[in-house]
Amino acid sequence: MNAETKSARYTVSSLHLLSVLYVSAVDISLMGFQREVAEGAGHDAWVAVIAAGIGVHAVLWLMYGTASRLPHADATLAAINVRCFGRLPGGALNGLFIVFALLGAFLTFRSYVEICKTWIFPSMNIWPFSLLLLVLVYYAVSGGFQTVAGFCLWGLLSVLLFVAPFTFMLLPMLHPQNLLPPFDHSLPQFWVSTKEMAAQYLGIEVLLVAYPFIQHPAKSRRWAHAGMLLATGMFMLMLLIACMYFSGGQLLETVWPTLNAMSVLEIPLMQRLEYLILSIWLLKIAANISLALWAACHTAKVAFRAKPRVMLVLSLLLLAALP
Repeated sequence: MNAETKSARYTVSSLHLLSVLYVSAVDISLMGFQREVAEGAGHDAWVAVIAAGIGVHAVLWLMYGTASRLPHADATLAAINVRCFGRLPGGALNGLFIVFALLGAFLTFRSYVEICKTWIFPSMNIWPFSLLLLVLVYYAVSGGFQTVAGFCLWGLLSVLLFVAPFTFMLLPMLHPQNLLPPFDHSLPQFWVSTKEMAAQYLGIEVLLVAYPFIQHPAKSRRWAHAGMLLATGMFMLMLLIACMYFSGGQLLETVWPTLNAMSVLEIPLMQRLEYLILSIWLLKIAANISLALWAACHTAKVAFRAKPRVMLVLSLLLLAALP
């Protein structure tokens, strides 16, 4: 009975894994990943998106194969590292993952704040806005994985319903001839773009942290792959729009191609559409940071018996203090 109560209190349905893995892959880099990916294969960078997407699905298959060999409650990243590599090497890997997750949260936080300061608040003190974001993150992480998963769901819906549709308003301004001729680059150039694209998916290892919190994990495979397929589709959409909107030289010199392209759009009662997009993106970024911090705090609890709430407060103070 206690186990059932705990399961109902702390776990989420398999469907939530779609939004969790989507959020783990798609973060603030969606605003500017096109430039890095296009440095190698140029207008053929869409091939790298497909190649990296196929590789990510293979990695997901391996993750599920590894987790399914352990009891559901013990199939965590921390336990798998210790089981496969030994106590000391596994503990070191767990420590590296915690640092990696904290670094990812910090980069996402600082990048979003920098973009907002550049586009919305160039002459204002950004601290009140940053404090609001950190309060949202504290609320999500302190509420446990169910709250974090709820934030991820709203982060997914906010982008799909309020941001992605605006991209279709750019269709009259696109130049499909920018994608010609196809396959006009060498294999080393494709490899450079594929490596850059693969880096966008580095957050998917959160699956092994969240695995014990997923109800019916065997049925969650399709939702995990659906989340990655949706993320790949979003990357492909934004890359193709950037390649067809900017010339090859312009794209390599544009820091935030997604925002630059959407800034030319005009809708009634909204002169600067990028203001609306960045405001809606706040919930998405809060979900990104919350998921990374939750993964770090939970791994520290399992691997080193750290107190999650204490580590959460210290992590948020670190985010606020670092320049």
